[in-house]
Amino acid sequence: MEPHIYNYLIQKELRSIQAPKANGLIVCISRNFGVQARKPIENLIDKLNKNEVGYSLLRRPWKLVDYTILHNIAKELKVGIQELNEFTPIEHKGIIEQMMYGLDFKRNKLDEKLSDALKTVIYSFFERGNVVFLGRGATSFTAGIPNAMNIRVHASEAYRIRQYATSNDLDLGYARERVKRKDKKRKQFLNYISQTVPIPFDLEIDREELSDLTLTECLFSFVRSKENELLHNV
Repeated sequence: MEPHIYNYLIQKELRSIQAPKANGLIVCISRNFGVQARKPIENLIDKLNKNEVGYSLLRRPWKLVDYTILHNIAKELKVGIQELNEFTPIEHKGIIEQMMYGLDFKRNKLDEKLSDALKTVIYSFFERGNVVFLGRGATSFTAGIPNAMNIRVHASEAYRIRQYATSNDLDLGYARERVKRKDKKRKQFLNYISQTVPIPFDLEIDREELSDLTLTECLFSFVRSKENELLHNV
């Protein structure tokens, strides 16, 4: 477990949190499955660090947070990564699954504790500061945080199916089913953990007409403008 997460777990029982403590800048990016946003966001991290964006607020290198959250939650709950990836809230399970749910301790434990564990890990990264979340429901936990940005990167289903099929060398029929299944699971998961419905976004980007470079530049400009706004209001 990373030191800032360990420290957060120790300290969280010693204080009453009205809104999570967040340092530097917090960028939370929500995206549809298949929009192919990972590479542009990895490039964003490099560009933010190279230009020291946000360093006036907190001199700390930027960090991308994605699969790390799954690993940290798995450690806290003592469950496997696959179980977290395949998690479905109890209300969306079938009748047989609901019957089995009562007999499966790990699944029962996952439904009961997932939201709290996710919140704990996300809040610890908020305290670290200068982080970019790629999915993982982070946009659901930013209420009351002035230095956080919620950004949605979206594209049509047809575009996402084509992109997923091409990048994975799949036929369109299989890619279509995969995209639809992933969309359904993500919607169920976000409904389960969401604290604010609907989630307010500060910026929405249509991915279809943008190259990787243009998407990176768009995100970079928005984050830099947020830094300038916060410095102006100090």
